Amino acid sequence: MNIDCSKIAVGREAALLDMLDARERRQDMQRALIGQYHLPVISFTLNIVGPVKVFPLAVETFYEGVDLIGAQLNAWKIPVLCTRSITAHTGCEYFWVVDGDLCFIKETLCLLEDSLSFGRLFDIDVINTDGRKISRTELGFPVRKCLLCSRDAFVCGRARTHTVKELLNKECQLMKEYFTCRYAKKLSSLSMLALLYEVSVTPKPGLVDRSNTGAHRDMDIFTFEASAVSLNHFFEKFALCGMENSHESFSRIFSRLRSLGIQAEDAMMKATHNINTHKGLIFSLAIMNCSLGYMYANQIPYSQDNLLSVNRRLVEDVLEDFKDITAENAGTNGERLYALYGMKGARGEALSGYHTVLKVALPVLKDYLGKGFSINDAGAMTLLHIIANSEDTNIVNRSSYGEMKEIQGNLGKMLQEEEIMQGQDAKAGLDAKAGLAYIEDLDRDFIQRNISPGGSADLLALTYFIYLFEKEFG
Repeated sequence: MNIDCSKIAVGREAALLDMLDARERRQDMQRALIGQYHLPVISFTLNIVGPVKVFPLAVETFYEGVDLIGAQLNAWKIPVLCTRSITAHTGCEYFWVVDGDLCFIKETLCLLEDSLSFGRLFDIDVINTDGRKISRTELGFPVRKCLLCSRDAFVCGRARTHTVKELLNKECQLMKEYFTCRYAKKLSSLSMLALLYEVSVTPKPGLVDRSNTGAHRDMDIFTFEASAVSLNHFFEKFALCGMENSHESFSRIFSRLRSLGIQAEDAMMKATHNINTHKGLIFSLAIMNCSLGYMYANQIPYSQDNLLSVNRRLVEDVLEDFKDITAENAGTNGERLYALYGMKGARGEALSGYHTVLKVALPVLKDYLGKGFSINDAGAMTLLHIIANSEDTNIVNRSSYGEMKEIQGNLGKMLQEEEIMQGQDAKAGLDAKAGLAYIEDLDRDFIQRNISPGGSADLLALTYFIYLFEKEFG
């Protein structure tokens, strides 16, 4: 990751006299807290080179450090009697008054620093009641190394081995990479959770759930769980694909994404012994994660409309695969249905930016949850809306185009009669007990007719993913 600190470390400069005043003010704060509580103090600042000490990335890093230190103190049950903070152009500062063994506290915080990719930027002092700082070397930890070489940081600094720009570029790189990786891992976790939510929803018509295997004989809920685990780290790669290549054209990013998707499909097939559990969802979640990663890297604020737009632009060439396809030369079921009925399947949903997910299913899910439905029951009812509002190629492959339209018509009529679906403004009017009873009847019917709305199940998983994403990131 190439970083230009001149575009990141922008803000008010702190002169040498400012920094000397800040150090004196910090020492005054430490002495005041020790004098008031007669207990040790932890003092936390960041090691930021150059004249600009406060800029958005540094502030984000500082408060991440505050949270991480607080979590360690809480986990080890170290009492915190008081906290204080100082925010100035000379840098952010935070203080904890603690009651515990100083050596243990210092060791714990040294281990924290060493476990973090950007921990070298942390300056955490543990100060005894006599004002003495506990050093790393007292506890057997090595001296801190230079960011750019393996030498002692103090020696490099005194000799001015590296320029301020070189050091600041490295500091910004460490901070940027930390938050980029953390965001990608969070998206991966939410993707995994969405997969588990979807397969766990019970009942679902014709689909694998906790009660039965639906219209399937070659898979069960454990097959789906094994598949989900095999895909976990690929979701992170999909997000990083959007972040790390955010300067490239959408067509090139999508080409990179397809290469990753092929790898993910191979991992899924190995985990499930060649049973296709999530091929369609790999495609869809690859797009969603990549788009969110692209938006993050380019500082595009999240909104459903922005996500829908980026999704569309990412896949605008996806129908090239269907060029010159006829019913006679179609090599896959998807190509055959496109040639016969113009059904675009998963590609069509992607080309719409996942309109069904963002503008139909997500409002429905939120509406049910707002009315007190459980995450399971809300998902089960939302699935009916998805089936009624999307063309599911899985249904057609297992029955016919006419039967799919008949199913949609019957569902639409039922939902309208119960005042659940009113155009784009969905209203939940059917109680959970009656709704689940209806789905159980539909499940038996679909099993008997060997119908499985797998494409709709994929859209339900995507709906859960966006719901979880919005809940996590507001």
